[in-house]
Amino acid sequence: MALLNLTAASRAAGVNRSTIVRALKSGRLSATTSDARERCIDTAELMRVFGTLKGDAYADVQAAPMRATGDAHPVAQDQSVLLEVLQEQLRQAHEREREGQEREARLLAMLEAEQQARHKLETKLLPSPRPAPTSKVRVWILLAVLAAALVFAGWHFRAVIVSVLAS
Repeated sequence: MALLNLTAASRAAGVNRSTIVRALKSGRLSATTSDARERCIDTAELMRVFGTLKGDAYADVQAAPMRATGDAHPVAQDQSVLLEVLQEQLRQAHEREREGQEREARLLAMLEAEQQARHKLETKLLPSPRPAPTSKVRVWILLAVLAAALVFAGWHFRAVIVSVLAS
């Protein structure tokens, strides 16, 4: 259907402009942005939120198809035009949803690739593990064991040592 700016939408719905703005802020009513950076509201969206339209903008939108065809049954034609427009909007919504899902899949793939690359870099940048320093107590114990082994070996081989020294 037709896109209306905020003022025309408020006239068509028969409410204040501030009511339209509040409905937009709360999310009850959705709007699009025109090429001129102006928020526009579809008349079907106005009808969904505020019911049957009352103002001049709605009369202009409804009178245009009747003037063009000269149909004696404007209600039936309005319903068929409305049905066609709603079907087109539904097709467009499905297309936007499909594009959104494709974009989400691409972004998730990119995020996964970035996380893997980050993990690889973090692994490369980690410092190599250092050997644990030996404690001083451990060194003294080893020296004591070595000294004890030398004393035992000297006592055990004392006869050989004395004969080597005597000759």
